[in-house]
Amino acid sequence: MKINKKSRKNILTSRVIGVSFIFLSIFIVEFFFKTWCGVQCIRTGYEITNALNRRKSLICMQKNLQIEIAHLKSPQVLGKIAKKRFGLTIPGPEQIVIIP
Repeated sequence: MKINKKSRKNILTSRVIGVSFIFLSIFIVEFFFKTWCGVQCIRTGYEITNALNRRKSLICMQKNLQIEIAHLKSPQVLGKIAKKRFGLTIPGPEQIVIIP
């Protein structure tokens, strides 16, 4: 049995096309995967930058709140708040009770 040259060429041609299609498919899948990885890397970078910026703003807010707490704990401010909100005054000598 002799295989005709035309049929042999058809077999080789279809085999080459099949192998080429497989390699092309692998290349396309790899290309999309690499692109997806790059996009994920960039997205993660943006998330890290946003987290660092949020951290800086929270640290700044914490410092401001600590300053405000220190200000509110000062005796002058406490005295003003006691007079305005609660109507408290400094006790007179007749109001002081000495406990033996």
